[in-house]
Amino acid sequence: MSYNNKNVLVTGAAGISGHSMVKRLLDEGSYVRATVYTKRKLNLPKHKNLEIIKADLNSHNKCLDITENMDVVFNFVAFIRGAEGQVENQVNLVRNNVVPTINMLDACVKSKVDKVGFIGSSTMYPDADYPVKEDEAFVGNPHPAYFGVAWMKRYAEIVCNHFNNITDTKFSIIRTTAMYGPHDNFNDRGHVIPQLIMKADSGMNPFEIWGDGTQVRDFTYVDDVMDALLLVTEKSNGRAYNVATGIPTTVTELVETITDIYGYKPEFKYDLTKPIMVSKRVVDVSKIYEELNWKTKHTLREGLEKTIEWYTENCK
Repeated sequence: MSYNNKNVLVTGAAGISGHSMVKRLLDEGSYVRATVYTKRKLNLPKHKNLEIIKADLNSHNKCLDITENMDVVFNFVAFIRGAEGQVENQVNLVRNNVVPTINMLDACVKSKVDKVGFIGSSTMYPDADYPVKEDEAFVGNPHPAYFGVAWMKRYAEIVCNHFNNITDTKFSIIRTTAMYGPHDNFNDRGHVIPQLIMKADSGMNPFEIWGDGTQVRDFTYVDDVMDALLLVTEKSNGRAYNVATGIPTTVTELVETITDIYGYKPEFKYDLTKPIMVSKRVVDVSKIYEELNWKTKHTLREGLEKTIEWYTENCK
């Protein structure tokens, strides 16, 4: 399937995933309907194939309106909080994510959308210190730090699979690790990379690092994630795929790369009182490589350089 001349809906278009996907789809020749809701805007040049709509997806009727006549839907609406805020906002995280997500999945079926691309999360996996495979997603409970978010993702995937089996709408799923890139939340809601970039940009020295720096993640550049989602949605075989670089990185190594890009070598100050979530989270990416011949295009440094360039030009 080509996305050229297809009517494609991108919800949550003002976020990191939305910006990347809208740009890619316009390059592909799609007719894009993009929704925004909060004060964040879609910061892209006007385009004859781009329609921007303000929409509250807590309204099921609005979801039905925006999915009308769409061939493909990518739903990126999410209520996000950083590590410190997750405990305080557990109740809000559930309601503000489950309601719009289920509204959209239901509306896609009722509007007879052909294909739906869904982004899951590696948080749904059980606590493990090895690269987890896709078939482990529903084994036991997720790590307690991710319990609410992870079960919301698990439930949404179950709904996707159920609708995929009983309707003509085809659902595709990818599970990401620590995604980063332009248009991320460079504020107190941001995850690890935006926070570290802001510290480095200020010239912080000593440089504060949450935890002891040995925490391991797989940081994946947003354009690579969207590339994988487009491919998996095109194939639409109903199977979930892990999407990541396959290269583990410690937080200390991440900070060293960011500060090197900024051209300085600060002293590191490790704050053991701060929350670090899980100590190691990496996924096995062999399935998407072997079945779809996909792998990431950006090294960590290349992705960070592009992200820092965008931050410098747009957030200062």
